[in-house]
Amino acid sequence: MPFARTIAGLAAIASLAACQDAGERSVAMLQPGSSFTVARIDGATAPAGVTLDVGADGRVSGRAPCNRYSGQLTESGGAMAVSGMVMTRMACVEADRNLAETRFATALSSITAARGTADGIALIDPEGKVRIALIPSSGT
Repeated sequence: MPFARTIAGLAAIASLAACQDAGERSVAMLQPGSSFTVARIDGATAPAGVTLDVGADGRVSGRAPCNRYSGQLTESGGAMAVSGMVMTRMACVEADRNLAETRFATALSSITAARGTADGIALIDPEGKVRIALIPSSGT
């Protein structure tokens, strides 16, 4: 009997997780035409000039710490993803920007959810860790 209760309890938890607020995990938080400044990457302050723009076709693009990038924003089964990432290959001479570039590309490719915050949007990985913090750019 205790085993059956444990299984029932786990099923209930999984069911509640599946019913999580769709707005919290939805690409709808990243409206077409919106532009953001990347404030933080994996908890560290992002270098100046890092951006994320959302196109009408679901493409995301912008400036990484050293290069320009773009990818396709999709949602499947309640999880969001950025796929088909392409990035220019300009040299990144500053070591801290080079490290931030690598962290940014890795973080962006790992997101599965978005959550509203007091000042913008947090892009989150499957473990619930905030990977990228966005602040709306002026005019959005």
